[in-house]
Amino acid sequence: MGTLRKFLPVAVLLAATLLMACGGKSAKLQSKAIPPDKTLFENGQEFYEKSQYIKARLAFQTLINTYPDSEYTPKAYLAVADSYYKEGGQSNLVQAEAQYKDFIVFYPTHEEVDDAQLKIASLHMRMMESPDRDPTHARRAEQELKKFLEQHSSSPLVPGARELLKGVQENLATGIYQVGKFYHDRKNYAAAEDRFREVVQRYPEFSGIDDIYYYLGDSIEKSSTERAPESVAWYQKAATHPEGAHYSDSVDKLQKLGASVPEPAPVQVAQSVAPADHTSFFLRPIKSVLEAVGITGGEDPYELARRTAEERAAADAVKVGTGTAGEAGKDDIQIETLLRKQAGSDKTTAAGPNPGGGSEDKNKTSADKKKRKENQKEKKGRRP
Repeated sequence: MGTLRKFLPVAVLLAATLLMACGGKSAKLQSKAIPPDKTLFENGQEFYEKSQYIKARLAFQTLINTYPDSEYTPKAYLAVADSYYKEGGQSNLVQAEAQYKDFIVFYPTHEEVDDAQLKIASLHMRMMESPDRDPTHARRAEQELKKFLEQHSSSPLVPGARELLKGVQENLATGIYQVGKFYHDRKNYAAAEDRFREVVQRYPEFSGIDDIYYYLGDSIEKSSTERAPESVAWYQKAATHPEGAHYSDSVDKLQKLGASVPEPAPVQVAQSVAPADHTSFFLRPIKSVLEAVGITGGEDPYELARRTAEERAAADAVKVGTGTAGEAGKDDIQIETLLRKQAGSDKTTAAGPNPGGGSEDKNKTSADKKKRKENQKEKKGRRP
């Protein structure tokens, strides 16, 4: 019993030492382990890059539900939306929109909020139909693009978004124009006038605006002989577009009504130098207009806007490199030139003759030479 009591403190000390050693080793292993939220995010990214979108969403959603306060949670929200967007198909795009909107609501100050808003517009553009079909998604795309431009005016994606908006509005204006032309051809001039006026008011930059002017004037004139003078203003607008399909028709109408024919605007004159395609806009291929802004076929609308931003940034970098970026560079050059001029004038003054004091300069020079000789002699005398 005495022997046991004698070795008990030693055993306790040994056990404590072992526990401390194991605890330290465990702490080191834990410090080296990757945090589980980061692991989930990286796993989700890996699945996403392999186009395994269901597995990617499972990893991201687990992260969101398990670690709501993680630094990776906002990115996981966006990644879930991106996976639906990338997978495509109407049902997936609808899911993507809901997820992007949740991201904007939960993280309104996040640096990628502008990306999310533009992708909402882009997914509606991907679901857009041709101008003669249901315009629902085209209208939604227009709304979301306008919202983006209002709320994110400083975003580098703005130039690309403006181009996308032009394409969407071209689609909408074309659809309204086609309905107006349908009514015009069936002599329902009141209904046709309403449609043409809508295009003029909502989409004044429409590429077929010259056709709109002519048919609006024609609808007004044919609806009632008393309204013929009212049509003159629209024929005159059409006559300022010599490249237009109805330029000669507009001029003939004005001459018959005894109205003056306006001079074409300089821009329109320059455009009409090349042989004009006098096919009515109604018969021109619409798909080419939309493909030009990435709406049908070709590049994804969001990717097109992103590429536009990158090209703009590269162009700005070139300007900076060539010294044409702004007035700040010019100011620096002017200051440097002024300093050089001042330095040159100082040297000239120092080296130039002293007016009326030639003898003083000579005396000064001889005195300096004498002093240098004396200093040299002193240095030689100090050497051992």
